[in-house]
Amino acid sequence: MSIKQSVKQSIKQSVILLSAVLAASVVMADTTDDLIALDKQWGEASGPAGFVSEDVVAIGPAGIVGFSEMVAEAAAAGDMEEAYTVSGYRVEFLSDDIAVMVHAAAGSDPHSSLHVFQKQNNAWLVVATASSPIGE
Repeated sequence: MSIKQSVKQSIKQSVILLSAVLAASVVMADTTDDLIALDKQWGEASGPAGFVSEDVVAIGPAGIVGFSEMVAEAAAAGDMEEAYTVSGYRVEFLSDDIAVMVHAAAGSDPHSSLHVFQKQNNAWLVVATASSPIGE
């Protein structure tokens, strides 16, 4: 192969690689927005159903809990009248189907949260979560 052909081949491979990276970045950005929207929906929902995997591992004010305890806590809290105000979203992808999210929530229960999302059967669900109160 001549130097000219080698350079053309390298340019072609670089363009293909750059195209793949850009396409993946767009998909991840769209998915990040989707996960943030999903988290906001969960924050305004009356419980974890549809947002959290039934085999979730969670850490909260009551210690280590699972799905049934999360459902009971949500039922005991009842409907919240206040808006779910969240800031500082950060989402990192560990793979195409696993993402870690952190954020802070304000209001009557100010806290920081960490969620691990996993894509299961084409739906993103929280498989691990932890929250910590934000001091005043």
